[in-house]
Amino acid sequence: MKRAYVWLTVALLAAFAFSLVPKGLGAKEVVRPEDIKSLRQVVYDEETYEKLAKLWENYFDEYPSEYAYANWMYAARYAHDKDYSRLLSKGVRRYPANPTLLYLKGLERLGATDDAEGLEYLERAAALDSKFPDPWFPLVTHRMRARDEERVEAALRRLAESGAITDEVMDFNYNLLVGLDKDAILVTNGDNDTYPGWILTRVLKVRPDVSIVNRSLLNTEWYPLYVIERGVPRFTDKTGLAALRSSLFKAAKDGKGREKPGGLFGDALILKLVESAGRAGRPVYLSKTLFASKELEPVVRSGRELGLVTLVTPSRDSYAEQLRRAYQAWLDDFRTAGLDSWRLKSSPKADAGRMLMSNYAWGIAVNLEALKKDAPDLRLKLFRWYIEHVQGLLQDEMRHKIGEAWSCGASDVKEIDAWLRQQGLECRKQ
Repeated sequence: MKRAYVWLTVALLAAFAFSLVPKGLGAKEVVRPEDIKSLRQVVYDEETYEKLAKLWENYFDEYPSEYAYANWMYAARYAHDKDYSRLLSKGVRRYPANPTLLYLKGLERLGATDDAEGLEYLERAAALDSKFPDPWFPLVTHRMRARDEERVEAALRRLAESGAITDEVMDFNYNLLVGLDKDAILVTNGDNDTYPGWILTRVLKVRPDVSIVNRSLLNTEWYPLYVIERGVPRFTDKTGLAALRSSLFKAAKDGKGREKPGGLFGDALILKLVESAGRAGRPVYLSKTLFASKELEPVVRSGRELGLVTLVTPSRDSYAEQLRRAYQAWLDDFRTAGLDSWRLKSSPKADAGRMLMSNYAWGIAVNLEALKKDAPDLRLKLFRWYIEHVQGLLQDEMRHKIGEAWSCGASDVKEIDAWLRQQGLECRKQ
């Protein structure tokens, strides 16, 4: 009896000891992946997001939580997971008070039932976490669509105060604006060259005479008419817009259209805007962040490269005069605190703000030969600006290409030539 009792005690102790072994010991360790952030902050390719989505799915299986599920869904969205919609709906039912999931659901429902459902999700996400800035971006455009200008500016103010827009991104937008002619129209491409510009022009009253028109939003039914109501020269009307959309839809459906970087309608409307603004005497600039599609190539080729922008409407001033004015503003008025910040200098290559900074390098490089002809004295000052603020932020391949551009357009300047020789760089014209 005693022996049986002893063996029973040993068995119970062994079972208790086994229960103390951490979960997963002996199995593959599940490590928490990096948090998923908006493309406004970090940019990976689709393959990377597929890997991150799988990692977060595995992490959620091992350690279920709304935090893990939200990260999984954020990555799945950017990975274009075929099950994303179903999984997101499941997550919202399971975690109905998670701001990230509600925000993602709001984005998914944009355009449905007059945006009412999407708006409800976004408003709930914003109300649940005042420090979560992501919902405020689409809330700005929701309120624009509703023509609720007071609440548009309130949403922009919330974004400005949230810290969601980094210093270098805000400074880039400031620098886009300062060199433009009076009453200019600036055509932008994405979030990081649009929302900060709206904050500057509409809330902070920096260059309030400039109208910012977003290329992506021109693909919606409401936005082209909205910017006309806001003072942009009339380049379409309700009937003309419906006819354009119908014809381009039909061409795409018949296989005659193709996928376009500016969306199905955006670039066609930009061309109409350029024509209308030209007649009205208002200058139109395309931001350097905007990739020139086949539709836009003719106006870009005939336009004037002016640093961070391309002027695509006629001008009475000579190109030489405009070139000097644009780059003198670059040297005198550009903000560089964000460029020189510790945050940016220590940021990873995938940081969206860091990627944006290459526009400065190209903005100088593209005009070096024109500057050599029309404003040769500015090249050394611009070179020193480039070395001090931008060169260290570029990836090796781009740094090399920009160096070759300096060799082609400024090797006659002694200080620049000495640097080029030290770097082993020479001119290689394409």
